[in-house]
Amino acid sequence: MNLWSQRMLLGVLCSLQTALVIGQAATHSAVTPVPREGSWMERHRSFNERVQANQDQIDLVFIGDSITEGWERRGRLVWESYYAHRKALNLGIGGDRTQHVLWRLDHGNLEGIHPKVAVIMIGTNNSKDDRNTATEMVDGVRAVVAKLRSSIPKTKLLLLAIFPRGMEFNPQRGKILQVNQAISRLHDGKSVFYRDIGASFLGDDGVISPSIMPDSLHLSTAGYGVWANAIESFVSKHLGDAPIEIEPAAVAGDWTFEIEGPNGMSEARMNLRTDRAMLDGWIKMGPDRELAFESGGRFKDHLHFQIVRDRPQGGYMTYDFTGTVKAGRIRGEVTAKVDGEATTIAWEARRR
Repeated sequence: MNLWSQRMLLGVLCSLQTALVIGQAATHSAVTPVPREGSWMERHRSFNERVQANQDQIDLVFIGDSITEGWERRGRLVWESYYAHRKALNLGIGGDRTQHVLWRLDHGNLEGIHPKVAVIMIGTNNSKDDRNTATEMVDGVRAVVAKLRSSIPKTKLLLLAIFPRGMEFNPQRGKILQVNQAISRLHDGKSVFYRDIGASFLGDDGVISPSIMPDSLHLSTAGYGVWANAIESFVSKHLGDAPIEIEPAAVAGDWTFEIEGPNGMSEARMNLRTDRAMLDGWIKMGPDRELAFESGGRFKDHLHFQIVRDRPQGGYMTYDFTGTVKAGRIRGEVTAKVDGEATTIAWEARRR
């Protein structure tokens, strides 16, 4: 038997082991481990390389899809505050479903490591359209948990409910809710700990604000701050370190807004209002021109918001603001977008 045949046989045996652990044959896609191609495989291999290079240096892993992978993008500032010093590893790949995670777990993503905590949030991509039924999704999540329990038996598994998606109530949210109700039964208080933090992303009316999920699925920086804060007590307890407490910078109130234009710096008045991780307000330029914020959020000393305005010649112009708060000032950049073109300039604000 050649090396390739041996590897194929090993993959079949691992898949069979997963099916036996959950007490059923792998009869549908959500529980049948399969790889993906292209950049997916490159990222998978990079995980294996990091795992092999840090065998005794991984205490915390995050396992999931693009929402988990996003810790490296919009969630980067939050990751640096909460996890960069905690021997943490991000094992998220965009587009993954339960079957892809199962394949990765069978092919090296956890080989030789023994993390103290694993955070799992997977399944939203199985819920789309008719990819899998709710029952099949439950099977898939159960299979992932079973595989983790057999691969890293001493690790505390924090199984998160699949996050809500879609700005307002919709059938897909209902499907996800049914799945969450079922997988909550996996909680045993010893090895598997189930947490539903989905309500943390919703407003009082059940709407998901773009400040938390800009596309009603993937998190903003502020959204990752909500996630990290919601699980911090569990993570710190089982890592055996002190809980991290982060207070967002106090920005509510009136500011003098300054922006650099073609004729130098111009001033306006800015008002900021805050509600948990969310931020809103307005910029008043002159006596009769007030531009309201949309999709505003904050984490620590970082804030972002957006302004969309009509153009006299038709269409819209969008301004994306980011800023950092320090010593009573906010400094950042604004990117103006119109007709597919973008221009970025500096802006600043100071307390009035």
